[in-house]
Amino acid sequence: MLAAPPRVRAQSCHAASLRPTSGLTYRVALSGLFGNFATDATSGEYQGILATLAIEHPWFAAEVTVPGFRIAQIGSHAYGPGDVLISARGNLYRSADNVIVAGPEIAATLPTGSMEDGLGMGHVMLMPGAFVRWHNAGYSVIAQLSYGAALSSGDHAHHMGPAPIVNPMNRSELAHALSASAQLHPNLNLTGRLLGAVTVADHRGAAREVVAPGVQLVFGAFDASLELQVPVVGHPFSSRTLLSVGAQW
Repeated sequence: MLAAPPRVRAQSCHAASLRPTSGLTYRVALSGLFGNFATDATSGEYQGILATLAIEHPWFAAEVTVPGFRIAQIGSHAYGPGDVLISARGNLYRSADNVIVAGPEIAATLPTGSMEDGLGMGHVMLMPGAFVRWHNAGYSVIAQLSYGAALSSGDHAHHMGPAPIVNPMNRSELAHALSASAQLHPNLNLTGRLLGAVTVADHRGAAREVVAPGVQLVFGAFDASLELQVPVVGHPFSSRTLLSVGAQW
């Protein structure tokens, strides 16, 4: 059984399940996100609920995530949907023993969240990239590299730098992710992620790097995970906690 490579995403909303998969597999997941933030202009907290539906196949995968958020900051509160994320991946290379898998992936966020309230970017964000995964004897390492670009030439979006509050990204950036999982027991995985980005031709942007250790429990078709996210470069947020439950069949 192979650990599924993580689907490409806007990098900070939720983590991949890393559940074993073979053949055609469907997955549903519900995640809760709890974050604190502070900028020169304001500070506060937010909570989010993210619903995910995914399909996995030995040669491809696709996913859609629909988020909703509450933001409380100095002098204001906001509720509403965030930006919907859709993604797809192709496993173009697979070694004979399936230890190494690699291929292209692409993701996009849709402007379904309010930019004024800090819930969305205010434009489509397109993120093509590539991944490579190594998996052997209960251990997995996945490296991802992507370029994210705002499909909007107007200055109304991201006019103050990375946005939105709930998932800060630059208008133009080169992003990377390194994910790892170690199976300590058939029902217990230790996980970790390193997520970051640097700006590309975006003078208002900011570099970021986030470390995210976590743990995952697996019980038959169901799983539950906890992840702590802490920035070590930049200030995309002060800290975040991600709780997820899921099932696949």
